[in-house]
Formats: sequence, structure tokens, C-alpha cells
Amino acid sequence: MTIRAVLFDANGADREVDLVGDGRPKLGEKQLLWVDLDDRGPDELRAVAETIGLEAEGLDRLRRDDRQARLLRLPDRVVLSIGAVEAEDESARRREVDIVVGANHVVTVHDGALGPLDDFRSEIRHEPDLGRLDAVAFAAGLLDSVLTAYFRQIESIEREIDHLDEIAVRRRADGSFLDEMLVIRRRIARLRRALAPNREALLPLERPDFELRSDLGTLWPGLLQRLERAIDGIENARELLVGSFDLYLGQASQRTNDVMKVLTLVSSIALPAVVLAGVMGMNFKLPFFDDSSNFFVVVGVMVVLSISILAVARLRAWI
Repeated sequence: MTIRAVLFDANGADREVDLVGDGRPKLGEKQLLWVDLDDRGPDELRAVAETIGLEAEGLDRLRRDDRQARLLRLPDRVVLSIGAVEAEDESARRREVDIVVGANHVVTVHDGALGPLDDFRSEIRHEPDLGRLDAVAFAAGLLDSVLTAYFRQIESIEREIDHLDEIAVRRRADGSFLDEMLVIRRRIARLRRALAPNREALLPLERPDFELRSDLGTLWPGLLQRLERAIDGIENARELLVGSFDLYLGQASQRTNDVMKVLTLVSSIALPAVVLAGVMGMNFKLPFFDDSSNFFVVVGVMVVLSISILAVARLRAWI
């Protein structure tokens, strides 16, 4: 269990604080406290709740086992529950994260290390004026980092689909195409199930009634646009995957057509010879059959007909 608390001070005195030992520091106008918990232990949750004055309803939200994407509005703060993913996790497993946004403080609670939050922490480590941000603006930065992980997942899926296209157009595509396609399809489905419910939590932030919470700050409008773009990106990835399957089917049909063309051509070449051999094998007493050298004449006619058929096929670009 790790509790990391960082006090951002616009006066240039950013520092880590010990909430358990020192309690919540007094926050000035240009200061912002970020508390990050990587476990949901009851004792630690209670300690943080007491430090920031979190209401019992908000604490229950952080404790619950069945966590869904939603927004909880409390008298002095809001609690956002959203689904996140790791940017490099090919399984696209959903990770729940709760974000408590109050006056001059933000608390994030999740199970285990979470890459998007670590990336955000790395990005802002040299920013001296974060204390000037209000809590909502800071939370928007956290949410944008979470959405960035979804975009990286989408980019990874698109690269895999490009590789899938290369397999589909091979002259002799093996069975690996369908196996890889199934893996990507499941990954896209998990990614969409993780991201799409976040609308329920974030869209209420754009409603006019949320402006009543101006004491917490103003939401960055580009955040909701990023959410919709991420969802559109997943839908586009699914369409690309369908396109790859169409390409695979088209290539399979082309291979079938090539085989049928060869078989048809062989049949066309052999058919005149078969017919001629059948006619010549009929039991009629004709002077033609008395001369044994006529056998070579018949064979020559068969060869000429076969060559003629090949020439016509070549001239018409059938082969």
C-alpha cells in the first residue's frame, strides 16, 4: 500500500507531504494537493478520508467492489469513477480508478500501479506553476492521460491490423490469419467495454447544472472531445478489422478463381482430343482405318487443336 501526497505550490515550493504523520496541510490560494493511493485498504482509505474531510457516501464509493463509471456529486466535492487501461497491455484489461475532486485537492484511488497516472506524474515533474491550477483543471490533466493510454492502444491495434493485411494478401495465406483476427477482435471489444461507459461519468460535467460547482474550477472542454475521438477511434479500428477480413475473403476467392481457371483450361484443351478419340474409336468399317499411318494424323490433329485453344486463350488474356 502506497500513499503519495504531493503539494504543488505556485511559489516554487512543491514538496511531498506525509498525510499519516502530519495530516492535511493548510492550503493557500495558489496551492494544490494531489493524493494518490494504489490500494483500497480500509485503514488507508479512512485515513485519507479523514484528512480531506470526505463524506461517508464518498468513502463508500471508494470502498465498493462493484465499481462502474459514474459521477457522484457531494456537497463539497465530486467523485469520478472511470475505467482505464495500460497503454502496453495487449489484453486491454479494464482498470478502475476513482478521482475525488475538492477545493484545492485531488485524490486518485486505484488497485496497483497505473501507467497513465505514472506518465502524468512524469510529465509534470518539472512544471513549477501547477499550484495555480484549480482542482478540476488538474483532474482534467489526469483524465487526459487516461485517454492517451486508449489512443496508444488504438495505434497498436492499427499496426496489428496492417500486419494482418499483409497476411491476407499472401499468395498462400495460412490459418494464422483467422487466429490473429480473433485475438484483435477480442481486444477491440474489451477496449470498447472499458472506454464507452466513461461517457456516463464525464458527460454530466458538460451539463449547465455543473456550472454551479464553479468553486471547484472549470472543466477543459477538449476533454470530452478527446473522449468521443477515442470512442470513434475504436469504432474505426473495428471497421478496419472488417476490411481486413473482406480482403482475406477476396484473396481466397481469387485463389479459388485461379484454380478453377487452370482446371477449366486443362479441360478445354483435353476435350477436343477426348471427343476425337471417341469418334475414332467407333466400330465402323471405313477405309480410313485401313491405313495405320492415319493414327499419326489423328494425333497431329489433337495437338493442333490443343495449341489452337492455348493460342486463343493467350490472345484473349485468359492466361
